[in-house]
Amino acid sequence: MSSRLYKSITATEAGKELLDYVFDDKNNWGISADVNSDCLACGGDTYELLAKIIPKNRVVYDFGAAYGFQAWWFRHHRRYIAIDPFDNPFTGETVHFRTDNSIWLKMTAQEFFKKFTIEEDSFAICNYVPDEEAQRLVRENCHNVFNNYVTGGDCKAIFKRGGK
Repeated sequence: MSSRLYKSITATEAGKELLDYVFDDKNNWGISADVNSDCLACGGDTYELLAKIIPKNRVVYDFGAAYGFQAWWFRHHRRYIAIDPFDNPFTGETVHFRTDNSIWLKMTAQEFFKKFTIEEDSFAICNYVPDEEAQRLVRENCHNVFNNYVTGGDCKAIFKRGGK
């Protein structure tokens, strides 16, 4: 069974070409070990829902964007800015899933906020970023933000009140 994100990407010729590039033996940056059509990509449903409620005229900042397949959901927004500090662990390259409106910045949230400010009326996503300081910075510097991190894989933790 394929994920909704995979189905959406492969429903267009441009999307198929992007995936072919990513998974081609020459370009495969090692992701096939943890990304496939079933799981593509972590938090895919969350990003799909966010893309539906964030107005298309907004810039979307995605802190901790990882491989960036979720950029597909935001391809019709004004701009998708992915902030992620890591190179591919297998190849050492910085290669990401890119859409025409995406910009990739290889840096931490801390480095980002030292160099840049969030554009007014934009939307920031900080999804599954384990760095508490990064989460705090995103919340403090962004007016419109989705900040989600479930510790220990316990989704019920989101709904606990007062840490109880």
